Amino acid sequence: MGPNHTETIRSIARRRLLVSIATVAVLLVSLGAGTASAGGGQHSTFTKWITSWPQMAGVVGGAVGDGEFSGTVIDYAPGPTTLITAIYHFGGSRHDFTARMHVEQTGLHAVLVGVVIDGWGQGKLVTGAYDQITCEHGGLTTDCFAGYLDVGKNAGD
Repeated sequence: MGPNHTETIRSIARRRLLVSIATVAVLLVSLGAGTASAGGGQHSTFTKWITSWPQMAGVVGGAVGDGEFSGTVIDYAPGPTTLITAIYHFGGSRHDFTARMHVEQTGLHAVLVGVVIDGWGQGKLVTGAYDQITCEHGGLTTDCFAGYLDVGKNAGD
């Protein structure tokens, strides 16, 4: 093997390395854009309870920052899967928003989908879930609902 053969092998190895680096860079940029458009880092938590039907109160955290939850049940249809329409308001220390939510609760677990109608992320799709638990608040022990909401893509995207 002569010097030309060694240079050819080095040149091929160098090109392969550059193509690999470029491919990884493109994938990282693509994944970053996908995460941003899907609402990456916008995971907000809540624990809520019924105060006086149909009003709700509670606490929030996560992406919105620590703060208060408030809400109102608009429609309630009990059954094996209970269907609920509600307005949720997250008043966090960093962000606040109001969302109109559709809730389907089967047993002690619910799945939520809705849209932000005011505030941070207005017009964006909201998805989440909660579990019915027992919690203590204000010296009372009651049924509570602990879960999360993710504010994501614009509605219709």
